[in-house]
Amino acid sequence: MHVSNICMSLSSVPAQLGQNLRFDGLWWRKFAYLGCVYGPEWWKRYSPPAIAAIIFALVGRNRRGAIANMERILDGGSAGAARAALQMFVQFAHCMTETMEFYGPRPQPIRLDQPLRDDLVMALRDGRGAVVVTGHFGNWDVAAKTLREYGRPINVVMAREVNATTHEYVRAARERAGVRVIYSDTSVFSSLNMIRALQRNEIVAIQLDRALGAGGARMVPFFGAPAPFPSGPFVLARLARAPLIPVFIPRLGTRHYAIRVCGRFQVTREARDARVLDRTMADVVGTFEAVVRKFPRQWFQFTRFWPAQGDLVAAPVHTHEQPAERMRVRR
Repeated sequence: MHVSNICMSLSSVPAQLGQNLRFDGLWWRKFAYLGCVYGPEWWKRYSPPAIAAIIFALVGRNRRGAIANMERILDGGSAGAARAALQMFVQFAHCMTETMEFYGPRPQPIRLDQPLRDDLVMALRDGRGAVVVTGHFGNWDVAAKTLREYGRPINVVMAREVNATTHEYVRAARERAGVRVIYSDTSVFSSLNMIRALQRNEIVAIQLDRALGAGGARMVPFFGAPAPFPSGPFVLARLARAPLIPVFIPRLGTRHYAIRVCGRFQVTREARDARVLDRTMADVVGTFEAVVRKFPRQWFQFTRFWPAQGDLVAAPVHTHEQPAERMRVRR
């Protein structure tokens, strides 16, 4: 048995090495970190476009997904969508460079424009916390660290990394910056951790454009076609009686971002009804569409977001009933 275990361990070495050396693996992540933190200014400014172009050319699946999404967003030809997708890769590279630099030991100052009306500040005064919905858009990592200035802890709900080699590395980086991580899964404990954080008047941030374990996906109109959005954040806000606030962080220039707080939504008890839930979700998704329409090349969605026409199915009425739905919220 001991020998077989050794053989199994040895057989997994090539696979693990391959994961490390993939473009999204730990080796490249650490290499990028060194360049972003200790590299000269010219490298930080001008290498991201070149690296993004190489990845765009090599990673066909992500390239095709990005182009398909841009075709829908821009409503243009395939050539224009391909150029926009390449520019999206470039914007992502710039955001990642500035994030690693900002989280490193020698951060450069970040200019972060504040909103004229901050519904998040007002919501936290009510003492029920806030469910912040955002997306793979702009630079959420920079904003998440900055949101600590609101005086309340911030919990980011996230899926585990696609490449397992970077999982602990990414989690540790965020937690060193003072951002707590709650991993999404289908267990009651994941939902319970979110509700407890809201009961402590903390911020719980959830991605709006990726279905996580906190709730099922429902089809919501987005750029003229149904697209899957998670109902979990809305169910969570209703259960905890916490406000739901869309927040997006577009990049305006080198080390320059803006916090866009797009209103405050209260998910009422009536949202147990699927039609009421769908209307609330459509209103919130509408704020996301408006931001993506203004900054289309900063929506970092690298897989096809809209299902093919033949794959469209109506969302079940009770899709949103998850383990969190069955828990009692005590205050």
